[in-house]
Amino acid sequence: MCGIIGYIGRRDAIPVLIKGLEHLEYRGYDSAGIACLNSSTSSNFFIAKEKGKLSELKSQLTKNLPHMHVGIGHTRWATHGEPSKLNAHPHLGEKGRIALVHNGIVENYAELKDELKRKGHHFKSKTDTEVAAHLIEYYYHGDLREAIRKAVRRMRGFFAFVVISRDEPNRLFACKRSNPLVIGVSAHEHFVASDISALLPYTKKVIYLEDDELVELQENTVTITQLGNGRRIQKKVSEVNWNVDQAQKGGFKHFMLKEIHEQPRVLAETLKKRIVDHDIEFDTLDSKIERSLANAKKVFIVSCGTAYHAGMVARYMFEEYVRIPTEVHVSSEFRYADPIIDKGDIVVLITQSGETADTLAALREAKQKGALTLAIVNVVGSTIAREADAVIYTHAGPEIGVASTKAYLAQLVTVALFVIKLGLLRKKISRSVLSKLIDAVEKLPYQLSEVLKQEPDIRRAARKFFRKKNFLYLGRGYNFPTALEGALKLKEITYAHAHGYAAGEMKHGPIALIDSEQLVVCLAPHSKTYEKMISNIEEIHARRGIIISIATSKDQTVSRLSRLVFWIPKTLELFSPILTVVPLQLFAYYVAILNSRDVDQPRNLAKSVTVE
Repeated sequence: MCGIIGYIGRRDAIPVLIKGLEHLEYRGYDSAGIACLNSSTSSNFFIAKEKGKLSELKSQLTKNLPHMHVGIGHTRWATHGEPSKLNAHPHLGEKGRIALVHNGIVENYAELKDELKRKGHHFKSKTDTEVAAHLIEYYYHGDLREAIRKAVRRMRGFFAFVVISRDEPNRLFACKRSNPLVIGVSAHEHFVASDISALLPYTKKVIYLEDDELVELQENTVTITQLGNGRRIQKKVSEVNWNVDQAQKGGFKHFMLKEIHEQPRVLAETLKKRIVDHDIEFDTLDSKIERSLANAKKVFIVSCGTAYHAGMVARYMFEEYVRIPTEVHVSSEFRYADPIIDKGDIVVLITQSGETADTLAALREAKQKGALTLAIVNVVGSTIAREADAVIYTHAGPEIGVASTKAYLAQLVTVALFVIKLGLLRKKISRSVLSKLIDAVEKLPYQLSEVLKQEPDIRRAARKFFRKKNFLYLGRGYNFPTALEGALKLKEITYAHAHGYAAGEMKHGPIALIDSEQLVVCLAPHSKTYEKMISNIEEIHARRGIIISIATSKDQTVSRLSRLVFWIPKTLELFSPILTVVPLQLFAYYVAILNSRDVDQPRNLAKSVTVE
């Protein structure tokens, strides 16, 4: 997620902006930049931008720097346009009168860009942000507030903007819709940032902006109005008690816990991007790609680690709703197995980073064999995203914790939506079934919030069992991969022995482990195999195993057989893994905490594995 900082006051703006960006580095980014003005004179912008780490930008800013008192800064996490100096923020309008930084997505930027091109505008970057800068400048006739209001009325999407003009160098403007912005208040100076952490070196007095509010900052004044009607708003100034580290983590103790709690928002934002007029849209899939997808005879899904579990869930989805044969492969095995791939088969590569060495090698193998390659990737501009024939971005935002949580859920929901789209293209899903699926998927962010409310109960369960060294996880159908993922999470961050199994395999060996000391986590939501799963739980219960279950609300049968139950709301079976995995994430987190593990950076693990 991009980071924003803005300043107006009596200090030298450049050091303030750089320090603010340093406190936003944890969010993840691929480029950085600043734009500054002298607040007392109308002059051209001082601009510095670089691809890569903030240190690359700082290396530019060492000698004979101008003294500026107004400025905006940005760390970019690419969405539209690959990471590059040209695509880095800030961006200018057509005549260089407006400079702007932006967090979020302007969904109708292509339409606006075409319109502005017809009016004689020329664009230097591939970003939606530059379109916003041009549009504001197009409406600018000496009143920046009014220009922003007119421009934002034309934009669709989720965004936060901070804007300055060389013609009004004593003012700084900011507005938001969905993406966060907070104002820092101090004597003779004011700040704006996407995150409180960037403000804490200077002030703990803040004003939180709400959606569709526009703020004008001057050295000694803060004026907030409604974007729509211009009506002035009085806002409360709050006192922040966090330190910088807490602010970066949103008040959570660890990034992993923060990212678990971000999952309802990630789901909601993904659905807003993909569900339009009760239909599924992927802006990165053109008509040629869609025709190839509609005519494919087989799907191969290739991925590693947690993404492999998302691929396993996807296989059930492809075969049930698209009726297409589907294989799932671990990336590191795919290339060496010499898979039998026909020209036109689809190879789907799922990866958070887009840089995983084994998955990249599998992509190149698939292309060599003539397959259509489709990457489902979180990081825009990554190698796999660039090399695949088509790409769908999950847009989960940067995930700092090594153990994947929100990126996994974004993969699950993105794959589900892609499967629905493919089912429509291949005429396997009717409009009535589509309506039922969309109604169910749109409930998921709220349902996920309900699951998270059980966190105190999950923490108490962890306190009871954190000393155990051996755990079994069991599931069937769509939730067999969830059992594997739950076990992986526990292994990654607690270092306990945890194993996931298809519950029907218990009698083929693992049942020998069951005794009164063995803890077994059973995934038993309502499903096609629910009765079979209950039989498996009965077998464990009869042998006095300690059973923790994940089940659909008010299931008395599961409650009777289990020591503890964590509940999920009722949903369609294909969406159940999105809900069932969350209690397992929280359970692993609290077991790790109680065992004094380094949750965000567990031993021997890296966030992205870029070597084979």
